[in-house]
Amino acid sequence: MKTMSVSELCYSNIDFNITDIFPEVWLQRRSFSLYKNKKRPCSALFFVCSDIEVSFFLADDTHVITAQNGDIIFIPNGICYSVCVSGEASGKTDTYTINLHFFDEFRNEILLSNSIALIAHCTDNRQEIYLKNLYDVFHQVKEFSFGGRRNLAKIKGEFFLLLDLIETSVSQNDDFYYPIRKGAKAFCEEWNQNKKVEEYAKMSGVSVTYFYRCFRKWSGNSPVEYRNMLRLSNAESFLRCTDMKIQEIATTIGFEDPFYFCRLFSEVYGVSPKHYRERYQNR
Repeated sequence: MKTMSVSELCYSNIDFNITDIFPEVWLQRRSFSLYKNKKRPCSALFFVCSDIEVSFFLADDTHVITAQNGDIIFIPNGICYSVCVSGEASGKTDTYTINLHFFDEFRNEILLSNSIALIAHCTDNRQEIYLKNLYDVFHQVKEFSFGGRRNLAKIKGEFFLLLDLIETSVSQNDDFYYPIRKGAKAFCEEWNQNKKVEEYAKMSGVSVTYFYRCFRKWSGNSPVEYRNMLRLSNAESFLRCTDMKIQEIATTIGFEDPFYFCRLFSEVYGVSPKHYRERYQNR
């Protein structure tokens, strides 16, 4: 299956088939593992609409990404994964999931990514309004649809409005990501390595200062802060799901000094790695 960016998708001759759309309140249920041991049968767009955090893990418990309010995640079909939710659920709709397939004019399926990935971030409440409208239209089968069938034209119209909002959100960040895309992609993939940022700037063909500026505008963090965030997220997974020693975890995620790892972890999570593991195991 071929992959396509959101921007390309919006300016191509594509079609889609929505199989389901559902809101979810994570007040009681704090995890989801239906597809941990079996492949997801279709792709999905996953929207976070409240102040919770949703962490995605692969089947081997490797942390992929943590989504926050406004984030839009693409989950490709055929992948095995689970999610864990943290933060204070509001009691209102926290997330929306749209199960769907994208197709080109030859009915070949299109993916927005080969792996679970953040594809956009919305900074206003329009996405939730559009999602609610799409949900209402999709589930109005008998009352408002001719012959008890879904109004496909109206569904497509509402979805394209949502897709346009996503593309607009992406384009707002493209000006900063595009000049450093090659180096930024390598940097994010090599989060457990200790290469200097200068190497990724050189890879992008820009100065170190410009790389830092664009990276912060794009991600909201400096390269070092962003890398540490990825490392600590993976450290969480190792502490919860393995018996690895603290020093082994520090080395695996890229910290040469285990004491620095413990200090940084404590600053971010409020407890040491050891106490974090004990707290989790005692639940």
